[in-house]
Amino acid sequence: MHYDLLIKNGLIVTPNKTFKGDIAITSGIIAQIEFASCNGVYENTADLIYDAEGKHILPGIIDAHVHFRDPGLTEKEDFESGSIAAAMGGITMVADMPNVIPVTSSVQRFNEKIEIARRKSYIDFALFALLTDENLKETEDLKNAGALGFKVFFGTSTGDVACPSLPILLEQMQKCKEIGMRIGFHCETSELNSYLTTAFKQATDAKIAYNNAGLWLTDARPVFSETLAIQTVICYAKYTGAKIHIHHITSSDGTVLVSEAKQKGIDISSETCPHYLFFDAEKYTHKVYPPIRDEKNRLALWEAINKKVIDIIASDHAPHTAKEKSLPIWDAPAGLCGTETLVSLFLNEVNKGKLSINDFVRLASENPAKIWGIYPQKGNIEPGADADITIVDLKKKTIIKAENLHSKSKTSPYDGMEVQGVPVATIVRGNFVMKDGELTGEKGYGVLVSPN
Repeated sequence: MHYDLLIKNGLIVTPNKTFKGDIAITSGIIAQIEFASCNGVYENTADLIYDAEGKHILPGIIDAHVHFRDPGLTEKEDFESGSIAAAMGGITMVADMPNVIPVTSSVQRFNEKIEIARRKSYIDFALFALLTDENLKETEDLKNAGALGFKVFFGTSTGDVACPSLPILLEQMQKCKEIGMRIGFHCETSELNSYLTTAFKQATDAKIAYNNAGLWLTDARPVFSETLAIQTVICYAKYTGAKIHIHHITSSDGTVLVSEAKQKGIDISSETCPHYLFFDAEKYTHKVYPPIRDEKNRLALWEAINKKVIDIIASDHAPHTAKEKSLPIWDAPAGLCGTETLVSLFLNEVNKGKLSINDFVRLASENPAKIWGIYPQKGNIEPGADADITIVDLKKKTIIKAENLHSKSKTSPYDGMEVQGVPVATIVRGNFVMKDGELTGEKGYGVLVSPN
């Protein structure tokens, strides 16, 4: 059989094992896997051969939570710049959020956004649709249009998107149960956040002493705000049977609630983000919603990862202009760049022994695909799956420099951090999009990925 691409001599990584082998690809699909070097079997039957000797071959990394800001906020990012950043960071697919202008809440807007992404994206993509008070009758149509899942903003973030009223949310979740769609929740309590933020603004304006701005943020939007929302969502899921996902969980108490819900048989999944795992509010001031917590909560998140309470690692890539991010703490918008640095940050933790390379694949490839209904097409190195592959060099070191990132926003909380472990190739459906630090793909290549 003739193959388009042969990746040979690499260490193939799955969530359960690592083995030396070769991968043969044809027509964008994994055709065959050999558990040891093929010793030239495929050489004369492949158009292109990539020697991955000394490197690890991962199922394509999925960043299941990004904000590429297209349409309406494209001065911050768009699908072209965002997908380039992702590809350069070893990401083969992203899932984009609906809080843009206008919000992605109707079939017409959803289809318009698909066309924008198709024209601009260098990698595969999926789109979330927003649940609102007004679009109950379009829920099933949005699924049929290709929505990966639905999003509810229990707490405000970029765009100040309103949560559905509680009665309508009940109906929305009943409908999602009926059509088999998972709902992701930004879990904060807006009324509580608004009240406490006003109080802390007044305190800081009055020059009342306080330790630092990072602690202002976490107290203005406290753990209680997150856990109250998570409890509400879990209660709704219990009585509707809907599948739910907790985005960017930040706290020990939040992970306990998720763990308890799993034990009770509720179909709940959760994710966290690098900034919650690497920073604590006592030492760093990086404005993001929900806010970064203290050291106790940071360590609890790592524990929840090890216990498989947290299912997904995603970047929550949410860029703003450098000018906006330089504003005073209460005026600056919330959000951090992260898609391009996601893989290297966790490869660095693999090298430090914090988690295994197999754990990383489970958290950033297989689990996102399974939870959002696109497995085994994605998140999988097996014959018949899309040939989405991230090749990494665990020995290579680099220093993250914000000025070198490919996002429109040249800002990063990881600026100046040295990491060991670098993606060296990003392959989407059998085609190199990035190789050896160079962009090799083409704009308009990415396709929409929908639940199976």
